[in-house]
Amino acid sequence: AVELNANVTVGQKPNLFYSPRFLNSSDFIDVEEALFKRGYYDSDLSDATTMPIISPVVQILAKQRAGQLSEADATLQINALRNNDVRNDLTKYFYQKSVNQQYALNLRGGGANNTYYFSAGYDKDLSNAVGNGYNRVTLNGQNTFTPVKNLELSIGLVYTQSTTKTNNSSTIVPGGTKAVLPPYTQLADASGHALPVVKDFNSAYTDTVGRGLLLDWKYRPLDELKYADNSSKTSDARVNLGLKYSFLQLFSAEIKYQYEKESIAGRNLNSEQSYYTRNFINKFSSINNGLVTRAVPLGGILDLSNTSLRSNRLRAQLNFNKDWSGIHQLTGIAGAEISETVLDNNGNRLYGYDDNNATYSIVDFVNYYPTLPNNSGRIPDMQGISESTDRYVSYFSNLAYTYKQKYTLSASGRIDKSNLFGVNTNQKAVPLYSVGAQWDIDKENFFQLSWLPLLKIRTTYGYNGNINKSVSAFTTATAGYGSVYYSLPNASLTNPANPELKWEKVRMLNLGVDYALKGNVVSGSLEYYWKKGLDLFGDIPLAPSTGWPSFFGNRANTSGHGADIVINTKNIDKAIKWNTNFILSYATDKVTNYAVKATSTAYINGFGGNNGGILPLQGKPLFAYYSYKWAGLNAATGDPQGYLNGKVSNDYSGIITNTTVDSMIYNGPSRPTVFGSLRNTFSWKGFSLSFNMIFKLGYY
Repeated sequence: AVELNANVTVGQKPNLFYSPRFLNSSDFIDVEEALFKRGYYDSDLSDATTMPIISPVVQILAKQRAGQLSEADATLQINALRNNDVRNDLTKYFYQKSVNQQYALNLRGGGANNTYYFSAGYDKDLSNAVGNGYNRVTLNGQNTFTPVKNLELSIGLVYTQSTTKTNNSSTIVPGGTKAVLPPYTQLADASGHALPVVKDFNSAYTDTVGRGLLLDWKYRPLDELKYADNSSKTSDARVNLGLKYSFLQLFSAEIKYQYEKESIAGRNLNSEQSYYTRNFINKFSSINNGLVTRAVPLGGILDLSNTSLRSNRLRAQLNFNKDWSGIHQLTGIAGAEISETVLDNNGNRLYGYDDNNATYSIVDFVNYYPTLPNNSGRIPDMQGISESTDRYVSYFSNLAYTYKQKYTLSASGRIDKSNLFGVNTNQKAVPLYSVGAQWDIDKENFFQLSWLPLLKIRTTYGYNGNINKSVSAFTTATAGYGSVYYSLPNASLTNPANPELKWEKVRMLNLGVDYALKGNVVSGSLEYYWKKGLDLFGDIPLAPSTGWPSFFGNRANTSGHGADIVINTKNIDKAIKWNTNFILSYATDKVTNYAVKATSTAYINGFGGNNGGILPLQGKPLFAYYSYKWAGLNAATGDPQGYLNGKVSNDYSGIITNTTVDSMIYNGPSRPTVFGSLRNTFSWKGFSLSFNMIFKLGYY
């Protein structure tokens, strides 16, 4: 059999005008003018040390105040910016229609003693961000042989090679303490030529500091698309071997082995024309007596990274299957699996790189150099290497018994061991299990509802396990060579020993009902579940005398519950078919045990730690929004007001400093508590057309 599939998907440019979180240029300028009058920018304007960025409007206002511009000229220049909208230039130059192409060829066949399958695929994706793209080639082959009765041999190979280009981040960040891209920014003139945008330092400084001796210090985002050369190439090969033998008509034993090797080569070349390199070279330059000295040589900056993964997995399994005339059915499996994954990473940076000749320059990473505007530093040495090894051992079993095809009992258990644990014998592994039952009510003699031919009730109860690979039961350190103070081998501790470290566990109880009306006109399921997280990882504070402010370990518990409703309907079932699929889910969670509290500012700003941005507060959802208590606007000035020591106040610094965690306002969860979709599909003679609507409710 031969199959050939081809798909082409064309997508529109992102609608940058969709988000309501945008202040138009005129209003933004009004805010800048109001803040300027209140002295908000005075510290930046007078900062001769870091030379922070100054927006065009603030620069105009500063020139007017200094007498360098008349009020009329300043107003004229500012008003010329009020009708600009940076989203127009972003849409025109930074985005395009996406085109995703997929092609696949499948071959399958065989004879009495063997079967084979082969597929080849090619994907080519043109991103909606100009300069970004992805392509992939996939080869997959599988052969199964039966040399003698009851013996089955299998061999398979999967090879994937892909290239990803990331030359457009789609975001323009000016940098500095007030890093906001003004909405009136213009990225190109009427002829499409790139215009500069203020970045990192104010333009008054970068325009004059070099007196023509430094490289062009202008940042033109549109030109950066031409100079970017950031790509990543991935190749992945997997070999699968299998041996299966059936005996006594009840049992089969199988052994499976998989070897995988993956390599990822990253190459990010910032040419000398790119702002990144020009800025880097200029910062490490000094001018004396009309001569410029560069600690970083002219040429490009090339960052190279290589990641290599090697893994071996071996699995042995015994299967049992017996049916006693449809009265009793018993199936079961038992086995073990062992795996090892070794991950190697290395990277380095080349300065003064010439891509035409593949040459680079040697630089001094040891000594300090003066840096512009007013500082000093060492040239970053980006060389690094690391290796990690993960080993797992798992034992598993599953057993299911069915009586008269109506009553089913099931049980499963497994024991997982990881090399990340192991200080205490009883914590090297985690025993996990689940039990379940199902009753096919529609097969009972007393069930006589012809309009409801399918009705099942089921329940499951059990535990899942999880580990966090960023921590270990043992003391871990990062080794290096050299430092600011000495050039000797050294190690920096990254994780203290935690002999009590153990697996996270999640306990779940699930109740469900499956149903279908006659002819499957209406079918679906109803489910309700309760979930509890035990021994979850969290930050644990330590006494300062230990040398560690905190460590990451089993500290927290959570609980939650939810429901899922699925309704499928056949609205029209003739030459033209119309099917509807409706999914509605409800989910809520709460932190039930986590004694660590941060400052109210941290909760309101949403900062996390090792938890990846999560900052739990006991009694509240894991992801939540908090705010200061609101007291409305001041009737006379329009200023926002809060509460300080129980009284209405607009002392914002005092409110931020003195608001306690208990006096914060909990607004609600930041993740949807109600969500789902409604999908309609129309079919006719092999053609189908679908419309899908998704919804999310009950969150902030």
